[in-house]
Amino acid sequence: MSAAFSGVVTSLVTPFKSSFDADFGRSSTVDTFRVASLTRWQARSGVAAVAVAGWAGEGSTLEQAERIALIEATASAKGRMSVLAHVGTPSTARSIALALDAEAAGADGLVLVMPFYNKPSFSGVRAHVEAVAAATRLPLFLEFDEAATKVQLSSCQMAELTRVANVAAIVDHSANPLHVECMTRARHGVAFLAGHEPTAAATGLLGADGLFSAVANVAPTLVVGLWDAIRGNDGALAREFQSRLRPLVDLVEAEGVAALKDLLHESVGCETTVRLPLHTLGRAAQRQAASVRDAIEAVPPRGPVRPAVAAGAAR
Repeated sequence: MSAAFSGVVTSLVTPFKSSFDADFGRSSTVDTFRVASLTRWQARSGVAAVAVAGWAGEGSTLEQAERIALIEATASAKGRMSVLAHVGTPSTARSIALALDAEAAGADGLVLVMPFYNKPSFSGVRAHVEAVAAATRLPLFLEFDEAATKVQLSSCQMAELTRVANVAAIVDHSANPLHVECMTRARHGVAFLAGHEPTAAATGLLGADGLFSAVANVAPTLVVGLWDAIRGNDGALAREFQSRLRPLVDLVEAEGVAALKDLLHESVGCETTVRLPLHTLGRAAQRQAASVRDAIEAVPPRGPVRPAVAAGAAR
């Protein structure tokens, strides 16, 4: 996988198959058939990479054997895409173990979110990144999401981490345009991916090399269209795509992974099953999701873009 990465990365959901056991109650397993189907759809839609076992993929609920099966299923169906595996945890040793297993399972790169919950110093964060990078040959995508991790780093500190060997990209969920502009100038040659979806057009036009997207699970061609407009420096078209995506982005911001699975259930037949503490959508949110689906499909966007929500993904 080249360090000069560009394009859309879809933070892939993990489809589950639910079952009921008389002794243990309701449970679920990873639906590797649907995983492969979704992966092929993303590839056909022009997505550059999929990232598995992250926030959208309910990675914190997956057993290690499930993570490996997920990576293997995705890698077998990726075509020309790259497969990235999320390996970030609050434990450096655990992150290294996940990284080694992901490499063995066929991942092309790793996503390392900053170590959350235990509030490390910057020296600790840097040592964490260096240790994971030294343990694997795979390129690292460093993910910065202060709202989710509570790890607050300055632009200078983030830029310093891009000097670590094996770091190929940074994924920044900041909505601060000054911060984004600073990072695009001081990233030491690594790729910059905009991860804050409500402002993807604005931050992307500041100099991003790609987009990191959860809503691309449902609308990959629209997100790829947004990226193509950004890459072509067409601000008006980028804002048009952003406007088309806004209802979907707002729904996912409010309802999370359950909203993505509800929409995928209607379009490609994935189960709506999520693992606790997540919960399926209530009736009001289901009605909102139906409205969002209609809004996305209502008016074709300007330019050569295919339908937003798949009817043709393999079942």
